[in-house]
Amino acid sequence: MTAQERLIATAEKQVGYIGKKSNAQLDSAAANAGGKYNKFARDLDALKDFYNGPKNGYDWCDVFVDWCFVTTFGRELAQKLLCQPNRSCGAGTGYSLAYYKSNGRFFSTPQVGDQIFFGDSKSTWHTGIVTRVTAGLVYTVEGNAGSPLGVHAFSYPINSKTIKGYGRPNWALVPAAESAPTASAAGAQPAGVKVGDIVDFRGSTHYASSSAAKGSACKPGKAKVTAVAKNAAHPYHLVRESGGGSTVYGWVDAKDILR
Repeated sequence: MTAQERLIATAEKQVGYIGKKSNAQLDSAAANAGGKYNKFARDLDALKDFYNGPKNGYDWCDVFVDWCFVTTFGRELAQKLLCQPNRSCGAGTGYSLAYYKSNGRFFSTPQVGDQIFFGDSKSTWHTGIVTRVTAGLVYTVEGNAGSPLGVHAFSYPINSKTIKGYGRPNWALVPAAESAPTASAAGAQPAGVKVGDIVDFRGSTHYASSSAAKGSACKPGKAKVTAVAKNAAHPYHLVRESGGGSTVYGWVDAKDILR
């Protein structure tokens, strides 16, 4: 799969998720429906310094986009693709658009994998991920949208006046192959582990980056491999599986996972 296809697969898997009216049952697609609390903001808030403050309970269309990138590519690479720094204002659509613009990555015509922005000359009010482009239509997956308020798929005329433009990640930053290396600073790597695998995480520490010196505590359990960093101290990026018992959401040591 291409990097764009992997991102879109992550986003489309979340279609049908509905926002919550309280900070409860966040991992359920439909339970506790009727508000702006959601698992996407919870997960990014747990990284502590991804945004400039907690975002759960607020508008979350931009948070959903960021979560899809982090889940697919890991934090370090996701931030580069999104053109965002640590402790960014990227949960706001206007700020995210500005990050792309300041890096020369904002365009007027769409490509698959772009971050689409909606608004007018005075403001930017919504965003999503471009999943498909035809001669006359652009297709998207968006969070904090539709009725009931949640993750939905949409399509728009390409010349719609509400479309402000498209932030385009530099896909060349994504390694062409993310297969596991034979060894790392953390020890021998489990044979055959690759992006998309569900593994048993047996450790108690996850890290904000693949080279971080200091980690934070988390619980073991089932988790999904979302990125692999070759020859890194903490080579696997894991995201907890719903119902799997784990609270991992970050980079971990090879010795702590079992395929």
